[in-house]
Amino acid sequence: MNNISLKDLRISHARYDRALNQMLEAIELAGSDGTCIPFLGPTRVGKSDLISAVKSQVSKDRYGPGYILPTPDFLYGEISPKPNDSELYASVIRTMGRVGANSKLPLLQDRMYDLLEQRDVRIVALDECSHCAEPGANLTRRAAADHFKTIIDRSGVILILMGLPKAQRLIDENEQFAARSMATIELNPYRWTNPDDRNEFTTVIYSIFDYLEERGISLEFDWIDMSRRLFAASGGRVGMVIELLQVAVRSTARDGVLAMSGMGKAADIRLQGLSRLAPIFNPDPPQDDVLLRSYAKVMRDAGLQLPDPNSSLEIDAFRAAQEEALAA
Repeated sequence: MNNISLKDLRISHARYDRALNQMLEAIELAGSDGTCIPFLGPTRVGKSDLISAVKSQVSKDRYGPGYILPTPDFLYGEISPKPNDSELYASVIRTMGRVGANSKLPLLQDRMYDLLEQRDVRIVALDECSHCAEPGANLTRRAAADHFKTIIDRSGVILILMGLPKAQRLIDENEQFAARSMATIELNPYRWTNPDDRNEFTTVIYSIFDYLEERGISLEFDWIDMSRRLFAASGGRVGMVIELLQVAVRSTARDGVLAMSGMGKAADIRLQGLSRLAPIFNPDPPQDDVLLRSYAKVMRDAGLQLPDPNSSLEIDAFRAAQEEALAA
């Protein structure tokens, strides 16, 4: 088994770089004024990696009034599924330590504000904020937005809310929270029928292949052909490609050879719902309609509006995605 890790591999590409620059600019312009920076996109597009990169660039150790040793002024946590009012405050407290046995809302609120002040925290990034916009949430979307608004007003932090695009409703349905929010930063998948997107996606894949070969992995497949297959498997999400290749590399033989059969095995292990698409890693390459349907499924599952189709093949793929959504 190979121990090469792709987990911390960060490859510069157009969508990632644009979102990264937008985030850094938004943080700089926010200054010391409390605000919300929404950061949304489908799962496995690379949002967590991007925020980690942002944190490494802007986080500073501060000597807050309540601490002898310095602590980072950038916190990164996540909101649990089916959140209630208390969970929103507990999610921030967990980034600084244990929540404690008493989870009553007023006590959690006071403790969170005290900790933020004592540590002189400047930025709080919360992932999975879309849980607050889902039907199973134990608070309304407006109530969740009101809590976020209050956190911003009272603490003065920059609140980065990460999650699926459905979280945009938290902002759209609360005018006061919207007034405290900067423009939403999006990180969406690449689109195969867009020439610029296709070239950028292929360039990213080649960069990963170069990285693997430099570390002694022999890639026994055609790179152009494999780029198409990886698009079909990922729906245009670079983060998913990296995860799939990580599984494939781990399962390579001791001689360090990665072939089509290894990619197929990795896909069977890692990818959910692969059987609903045409075979991707069989000897015969997937047809274009498989790539388009994969992209459409990612967009549909994330609640994103599909772009205007630019071919009859794309019309059929997008229509099939919409029909599947209605039948679900």
